[in-house]
Amino acid sequence: MLRDLTKLLHRIGTAAVAGMLLTLLAVHSSAQVITGTVQSGRDGIVGATVRLVDLGRITHTGASGEFAFYDVPGGTHQLFVTAAGFASASHTVVVGTATAKAAFDLTPSAIPLKEIIVSASPTPHTADELSQSTASKSQVEFLNSPGASFAEKISDIPGVTTRGNGSAPSRPMLRGLNENEVLVLENGLRMGDLATFDPAHATPLQAIGVARVEVVRGPATILYGPSTIGGLVNVITNMVPEVSDRPVSGTVALEENSVSDQSAGYFNTVFSGGHHAFRMSAGGVHSQDVRIPSGTYTDPGSGLSFKLDRLPQTFDHSGEGGAGYAYQSAFGMVGVGAKHYDMNYGIPGVPPNADFLTAPPTTSRIAQQRNTVEVRTLLNGGSSLASQWRLNASYNDYTHSEYPTAQDSSGVSSPQANHFHKRGLNAVLQMQQQSVGNLDGTLGLWTNIEDLAIGGDQPLGPNSLTTGIAAYAYEEYRVTPATRLQAGLRFDYDKIQTRPDATSSDSAFQTLDTSRQSNAVTASLGAVRQLTSNITASVSVARSFRAPTVQELFANGLDAASGTYSIGTTGLGPETGLGVDASLKGSFDKATFELSPYVNTISHYIYGFLRGDTIQGFPVRQFAGTSARLIGGEVSIAVQPAEHFAVRATSDYVHAEDTDRGVPLPFIPPLRGTLRGTYQDRTFTHTVEWRMAASQTRLGDGDTPTDGYTVVNLGSGIRLVRDGLVHNISVHCDNLFNRAYRDNLSVIKNFLPQPARAFRLNYELAY
Repeated sequence: MLRDLTKLLHRIGTAAVAGMLLTLLAVHSSAQVITGTVQSGRDGIVGATVRLVDLGRITHTGASGEFAFYDVPGGTHQLFVTAAGFASASHTVVVGTATAKAAFDLTPSAIPLKEIIVSASPTPHTADELSQSTASKSQVEFLNSPGASFAEKISDIPGVTTRGNGSAPSRPMLRGLNENEVLVLENGLRMGDLATFDPAHATPLQAIGVARVEVVRGPATILYGPSTIGGLVNVITNMVPEVSDRPVSGTVALEENSVSDQSAGYFNTVFSGGHHAFRMSAGGVHSQDVRIPSGTYTDPGSGLSFKLDRLPQTFDHSGEGGAGYAYQSAFGMVGVGAKHYDMNYGIPGVPPNADFLTAPPTTSRIAQQRNTVEVRTLLNGGSSLASQWRLNASYNDYTHSEYPTAQDSSGVSSPQANHFHKRGLNAVLQMQQQSVGNLDGTLGLWTNIEDLAIGGDQPLGPNSLTTGIAAYAYEEYRVTPATRLQAGLRFDYDKIQTRPDATSSDSAFQTLDTSRQSNAVTASLGAVRQLTSNITASVSVARSFRAPTVQELFANGLDAASGTYSIGTTGLGPETGLGVDASLKGSFDKATFELSPYVNTISHYIYGFLRGDTIQGFPVRQFAGTSARLIGGEVSIAVQPAEHFAVRATSDYVHAEDTDRGVPLPFIPPLRGTLRGTYQDRTFTHTVEWRMAASQTRLGDGDTPTDGYTVVNLGSGIRLVRDGLVHNISVHCDNLFNRAYRDNLSVIKNFLPQPARAFRLNYELAY
């Protein structure tokens, strides 16, 4: 079947390439310019973000609030503008034979009213035009958020929590689902890492280098592959540059954080000239062990107590460097970017100590390397069939080694290590159809190929090749000006083939030669209805699919980094989910709200649980399948009672149950809430924030009770504009009262608390 499917996809791909070439030849060689200004009253706004929505292009306003887009094909285009301290605005322009002009006059507002989302559908939409529940953070919002990792910095978004194991390996959890049910992407493409293998593996991203983050909550089945049964987080780093109307543009970011003596820096510079853009970027993070409130903490395994003021072995030393090139003309754009990422970080646990025979240390460290090449192509339409072609692809070469800090009787660390090498190719080809009346659509081909090799003293699984291939269609029909339908259909082919390795130190993997194949049809159907000029309602139903991973099927080894002995279950079947998602959104001059209830049922839900026994002195974690139901919702309300002052309240809750056994699922977040007061004008921003979590007493396999907590965070910032440069400077205090609190999702919560009081200094320069 694979041979027939490959032949079919080859024919489709050949036809698609031919269509792209015909489209390219059909595009007129000439193009026009869109120019404009962004002001508030008579004053130009410097550094405002201007999107040319349908072409996916972004620029920023200059010293007088001016902007320009070159090489714009003729037709009707939408511009969308956002700026800190102002309400967003959109404008439609018609590009003909002369320069098109647009002028924006933004209204001051402490409530950002609308934002463009690019991760939930093939074409960008505002959040209230989508049937799925979405959220986003801009670069400034993201950098000013508490925490060190990218996952911590989005954990205040309703429905998003963090699975903690020290700061470096923190990973986002959406609506009670994590690991393999939630996909973390970079620029819409898979990262080729092993962060889903267990809680010790970090996602290879530097938070300070993130330009934007978008979250799609709930099943996102059509565009990104079969492992998005719980949603996705798209981290945008702009590896491929944009051609700017200015010769030199970019950002510089710096951060200092007292909680770990962290110093972080990053720069991203784009040189533009004519049709060309060159990009250079580099950054790094150097942090020591994370501080906790000083105290005596008891290891639940040995019963021994330790006086600690830091989380042992939670350092993070990482760096990256990248370059990119893009060519832009009347036909569209083509670009390539490359990045090298290197990370050396620690995994917390029982520290090396004088009584190591009674309480052996469980700390370890992991060294990662990731080399990425990304290609992006957009061809503007000109044929009766296609209005646009897109080809996005990335190749990742990822390695990491785990070094456990296990002492012998002389106190010398053991040199044993595990080594992982993964090479992956993820590619997406999309054809956006020409509009037919009120119908717009996209056809796509998707593939993801991953070659994984595992070696060392305790290999966790066999060598393997995973192949995923899919074809999909996504259509949107505007029934009336106030009602739109959005539907998707997708066919997936997924195969895992293990490869015997005669050199493996595990005899089981020396001869293991087996394959697992899964095919599935997934679909989604949603409706969006604008009830009034200010209120929108939506509902969506999605069938989702996820094939079990190599680890879940075949794992059999000691994972010292997570402190468990992992065992797979070969009889696991693919997960299939049915999710219903609804929302009610309102946007007014002085208030916004969003209410998003959902139900997600999953058959053959795969989870890891602690069996209660040990192998080689480590607790055994085994993978099993069951049926699950997750019911919950998010709510957010923002009001502006006075000029420049806003109050925002959010809350989320998920009730997750193993419906086969009638017991709770393990590691589910409790009821949470955030209350934030903000003062924001053109120059200053001041914030006070309360984050609250209820106690968690609904316990699944391996769970223990967790007390509720309240944490207070403060922040104050200034925005200075000089000679067309924008300086954002802010100071923050996280965990103001130095609370010793524990998060129920933390892998080490029974031993050590969350980070102590932290003072952060952030600086960002946009030019």
